[in-house]
Amino acid sequence: MAAWPADVLAAIAGTDDLHISPFRADGVTYGTPTWIWSVVVDGALYVRAWNGVRSRWHQAAMS
Repeated sequence: MAAWPADVLAAIAGTDDLHISPFRADGVTYGTPTWIWSVVVDGALYVRAWNGVRSRWHQAAMS
């Protein structure tokens, strides 16, 4: 996986309001923005699905 640019990581780390909108199955249309938990540690971004790995946004992002 490619590294996140430092300025993007700093912007994410500086907020407590991160939303994610993975592409839908068509690969073009963005999904509904979903609030997620995130943290930046040692230059790496970690996110957590509120409803676990079975949540739709998590499954869409992984596919």
